[in-house]
Amino acid sequence: MILHHWDTDGICSAAIYIKIYGETELFTPKIGNFYLDEEDLKYLKNHKNIIILDMNLPDVEKLCKFSDVRIYDHHKTEKVKCAEEHYNPYLWGKQYPSCTLVLMERFRYPPDYLVSLGIIGDMGPGAKDIKEWEIIEKVMKNENINFENLQRIVELLDSSYKLNKRKEVVDNVHLVMQGLKNVLEEDKLIENLEIIRREINKWLSRSEDKGNYIFLRMKSPYQIISTIAREIAWKRKKIAIVINEKEDRDEFYIRSPSVDFNVYPLIDIARKRGYKAGGKREVMGAILPKGEGEKFFREIKNKV
Repeated sequence: MILHHWDTDGICSAAIYIKIYGETELFTPKIGNFYLDEEDLKYLKNHKNIIILDMNLPDVEKLCKFSDVRIYDHHKTEKVKCAEEHYNPYLWGKQYPSCTLVLMERFRYPPDYLVSLGIIGDMGPGAKDIKEWEIIEKVMKNENINFENLQRIVELLDSSYKLNKRKEVVDNVHLVMQGLKNVLEEDKLIENLEIIRREINKWLSRSEDKGNYIFLRMKSPYQIISTIAREIAWKRKKIAIVINEKEDRDEFYIRSPSVDFNVYPLIDIARKRGYKAGGKREVMGAILPKGEGEKFFREIKNKV
């Protein structure tokens, strides 16, 4: 059983693991939950071996009670002692741009298009500014594809989770294994993008420049808070802080256009308040009780 994140890096990481070890069942948590709820845990109890890819789950110890667990990830974390293997460069002081790169290193997997898509999925245009850009350049040459189309493939793969299509996320693992052309020509993903772009454009126009950062409060049923924060940060070259007020909870997201700004202290603050929070050096996502997004924003805005 592979338990993977729902974004492009998680999808491509699952594809890499299947290419290495062969076909197995795939599972992604309920989209938007960076944790396993009781329904998820009940389903997973039937599996003796669980591989966790591209997720820093807070409840792994629960899985260890009935399964052999192996974790491959690149997010901020603490050592999971009950895991059979926990391979995450963060544990020895290194920041990797994607989980696909972690798998490439750990299993000596070739630097193919799946590795590149994972990097682009998490880094976006910033992929051009890191040393791993040489991997992407070679892939573009070998696959006869430009960077813009690689970015579009990422958007297509990500479109499934943004529209809360959990089964489609899992289907995308096998789709991307068929090749880049197959993803580019997948009609249902193209239709997804049209819906998402209309929704994103509606909210982007309402963002407010607060000097050191751009702030946006939104209300959308879709999983687009991270995409909107990325677009704001990358295009405006400022830190983006976004709150999405859903019917049952608040979502909070902060992203810096540069790794020079360290959000780890903010992740610690969120966790101390009991929120589900995680991320990397330049990005944090958190799930808060309904109505607490504004309160948390007031607490951390002077630290930006």
